[in-house]
Amino acid sequence: MTRRIPGMVAATAILISAVITSPIHTYAGDDSEVASSPSATITLSNFQAAAVVIGQVDFSGGAFNQGLANPAADTASTGFGSIGVGPTGILYLGDYSNQRVLGFNSVPSSNDANADFVLGQPNFTTSGKGTGANQFGGPQSPFVSNKMLFVSDFFNSRVVIWKKAPTSDQVKANIVIGQTNFGAPTPGCTAKNLSAPETLAVAGGKLVVADSSNARVLIYKKIPKKNGAKASIVLEQNNFTTCVTLNDGTGTSGSPSSANFSYPAGVWTDGTRLVVTDEDESRVLIWKTFPKKNFQPADIVLGQPNFTTNVINNNGSGVTGSPSAKNMNMPYDGVFSNGTQLFVDDQKNQRILIWNTFPTSNFQQADVVLGQPNFTCGVENNDGTGCTGGSPSANNLSNPTGIVQIGNQLIVADGGNNRFLIYNGL
Repeated sequence: MTRRIPGMVAATAILISAVITSPIHTYAGDDSEVASSPSATITLSNFQAAAVVIGQVDFSGGAFNQGLANPAADTASTGFGSIGVGPTGILYLGDYSNQRVLGFNSVPSSNDANADFVLGQPNFTTSGKGTGANQFGGPQSPFVSNKMLFVSDFFNSRVVIWKKAPTSDQVKANIVIGQTNFGAPTPGCTAKNLSAPETLAVAGGKLVVADSSNARVLIYKKIPKKNGAKASIVLEQNNFTTCVTLNDGTGTSGSPSSANFSYPAGVWTDGTRLVVTDEDESRVLIWKTFPKKNFQPADIVLGQPNFTTNVINNNGSGVTGSPSAKNMNMPYDGVFSNGTQLFVDDQKNQRILIWNTFPTSNFQQADVVLGQPNFTCGVENNDGTGCTGGSPSANNLSNPTGIVQIGNQLIVADGGNNRFLIYNGL
């Protein structure tokens, strides 16, 4: 299994993303989420070509920072790219390896666009890590809700919050959770601590955080207003001081079940439903109603025929096979829904899976695939001739992660190619 831990970057690029924000420019309540409606859906086709690329000059490029010695306003070194959108249409891109979040005042309509502002760095040409209120150590999952900006900060084992989403350079965050204050991080396993969080989601006045290296998901019933706030509910664990993978219900590691997971990476919620990607078990768990208690079991599993199997590309009988419309290979932290459709980054199958109606049964097959010409291929940068890998193009992907929908456009973080792709709905 491939994983990042604080202080170490995985040898292979796994990509991270967080994608959770407004699919259309109509906002419900205090959140930037929208209620389910037919107008929120987007029509896409298998192996569809993207219309615009961010981070590269054109669709054939895939180098870190376009091969330059230093980053620039139009480059990316995403590795673990992520995406967020504010209620005024500002686009926030998590440029993970450059230790920054890039801000675009509107969604770019042409390739190689320059960002308008940057968070985490004093300018567009620097990329150093830091632990201050205006620095990052692996920024992920920018998310705007009620005009606030939330970012999970992986290596600093924290989530940082701006009371007002920034629209200019170098704005300091106001609140930190997972740590008692801004500064050197201390990972831990308590109701106040985080350890290498991957993604987050906000809806219905609740904050959900994938506390990934602690093998748990934390739920805050109210948006924290002060540093070091306590979580209210924990999933996968019986209590806030146990942090084991595949908890068997007694605080000991066991086998997969409907109540546990191994490495929760991606989270999405609309305040009612909850979706969690369980990367190491090659599955996605869905709660039909929002959890109200610790260790609450999920209702639906995707990628596996049941809650007790966990093989890569399950062929339906618990044995590893070829990619299909039903199975997965290490889905990471790219998970998003517009209320009707569900989008999941099937990372190691180098594709995005799309369910045109929100899944209601185990092992339900996806309807559309991006990055591959069909559901039986899973190669990096598919050249379109079958199941053969090639070079970056407008149609293919390399370790995709972040996903978000804005109106009739879908934006995907294509981490292995150090770029963000914009697909126009048909």
